[in-house]
Amino acid sequence: MIEIANLSFTYAGNETTALEHVDLRIDDGEFVLLTGPSGGGKSSLARCLNGLIPHFHGGHISGRIAVQGLDPIRESTKKMASRVGIVFQDPENQLIAMDAEREIAFPMENLGYGRDLISRRVEESLDTLGIAHLRYRPIHELSGGEKQKVAIASVLALHPEVLILDEPTSELDPKSAEDVLAIIQRLNDELGITIILIEHRLDRVIHLIDRLIVIDEGGIVADGTPREILAGPQISGIGIGIPPIVRVVQELIVKGIPIQGIPLTVKEARLMLDPHVKQAGAWAASGVSNHNRQKPIIGVHKLWHAYSPEVVALKDISFCVGEGDFVAIMGRNASGKTTLARHLNGLLKPTRGHVQINGIGTEKSTVAQLARHVGIAFQNPNDHLFADTVELEILFTLKRLGLERKPAQVKLEEVLERFHLQPYRNQYPRALSGGERQRVALASVIAAEPKVLVMDEPTRGMEYRLKAELMEFLN
Repeated sequence: MIEIANLSFTYAGNETTALEHVDLRIDDGEFVLLTGPSGGGKSSLARCLNGLIPHFHGGHISGRIAVQGLDPIRESTKKMASRVGIVFQDPENQLIAMDAEREIAFPMENLGYGRDLISRRVEESLDTLGIAHLRYRPIHELSGGEKQKVAIASVLALHPEVLILDEPTSELDPKSAEDVLAIIQRLNDELGITIILIEHRLDRVIHLIDRLIVIDEGGIVADGTPREILAGPQISGIGIGIPPIVRVVQELIVKGIPIQGIPLTVKEARLMLDPHVKQAGAWAASGVSNHNRQKPIIGVHKLWHAYSPEVVALKDISFCVGEGDFVAIMGRNASGKTTLARHLNGLLKPTRGHVQINGIGTEKSTVAQLARHVGIAFQNPNDHLFADTVELEILFTLKRLGLERKPAQVKLEEVLERFHLQPYRNQYPRALSGGERQRVALASVIAAEPKVLVMDEPTRGMEYRLKAELMEFLN
């Protein structure tokens, strides 16, 4: 059981309260979804439950917490680790070993488990996550989704009573995300592990959970069953992505169609809507292509890339992109999307074939030369962030463009406003939440107004409202 009474927390050096007067009780075996806007306090609350706050992050904390009979404010993080497992939003924050097998074994070695038990638990975790084929693969060679699965496996190996997952599917393709969520549901159903899942994409998980808790500005604004919360007004206007099937039913109710209840699955929606459907029809695409026929700005011809003789990431890729085109590159984890993106600004060079950007061959150009034409936002925002404040992070880009002080300041204010970063301008970028870090990284790239903008999963960690605003801005 988890009991929280009057919990408040402020990070060191911050004036804004991260959590304020939180009261919460979670019973054993519950499957709880914790959602809310980016920076609303979800990750901070999770870190209070295993003692990372205050023992690692510092800051000022008040109130009372009891987790499985232990007080994480007073107990060591080592002792809490055997009761509460946490998988962070960014898997690289917890991966330290050279390969997957050692990564899974490391937490158990740290807690002094016997060799036989460690060996058995490693096998069990590899099987549970379906990653036995990654056993001896170096961590740095894994895709983002594969790293996430290894991180989950390393926590599951400890057999925690409470499992906290901070956006565990943010780096996974839909099929892998479905697999991981099915595993989490099985752990809850069959082993009775209490699950606390932090997630923005409600449509992925809403049908699995027992309870929905919404946090905004450090406080709980809604707490109840999914149907109760989605049917009520508490979460309107705070940036929660309502599942599409729920939005359809809500709109029909507004239009006066007497539908009883809120569906959580397509099957439920079909049964609710069937009596009201008077006619079925099929709509076909018009066949009109919006493909821009302007001059090519990106040309890729018979591109191959091999990291080693055994690992060939790209095989015979050819395509053109015209000026003004808006192109999506899609595929499963480890299919080569990020490898392809990094060829577009020269971070990687072709093993065979050619890549041209605005008429310039990348093979003989430096990254600095190509940066004048191409801006790239990486999958991991930490790859961008190095300055002491958000403001300096963006100003660095503007100064490299040669802008004078006054025009640079005007542009800075414009970018801060566009990405809702004014409250964080003087904060250390790496101390922000995952979604906030992603916005800072994007802002620093887009401030340069590059001819070509390449974004590798730019909405990772963003709530629905910010995703919609970003897509509107890109359009």
